[in-house]
Amino acid sequence: VSFGLVMFAGVSLAFPLIFGAFAALGTYDLLQRRHTVSRNYPIMANFRYLLESVGPEIRQYFIQSDTEERPFSREQRTIVYQRAKNVLDKRPFGSQLGMYEEGFEWMNHSLAPARLSGSDFRILIGKNCEKPYSASVFNISAMSFGSLSANAILSLNTGAR
Repeated sequence: VSFGLVMFAGVSLAFPLIFGAFAALGTYDLLQRRHTVSRNYPIMANFRYLLESVGPEIRQYFIQSDTEERPFSREQRTIVYQRAKNVLDKRPFGSQLGMYEEGFEWMNHSLAPARLSGSDFRILIGKNCEKPYSASVFNISAMSFGSLSANAILSLNTGAR
């Protein structure tokens, strides 16, 4: 009988302790100013952060690597998240990318760049047409020209010309 009473008392004490811990966590989440997700969704956001912290291990062992996702890899998104939070994105030397594989492209820095034979970066489209069009290789697109000043638009157009 005493074992049953101890077990019952232990269970009855567990509920207020668990409820009190969740109430304290929820109060902390509501009052903190660092994470808006925690403030908007107290307690539940902590499960998100927990799953986010074990996500790399799950991906590494069961799903895919940090460089396979499209359109942006996990590695690229992590750098963006760190910079948005003003956290230094320190990475070890080396890379997970296959830099010596076929199809990997990069640009090398040069102290003495080669001279270009022609500086006209334009392509003639429809040379046999009645009104051929001379298009620039450098285009300005996907920008909100309503938010740019007149000087910014002028300098972008001059640079593309």
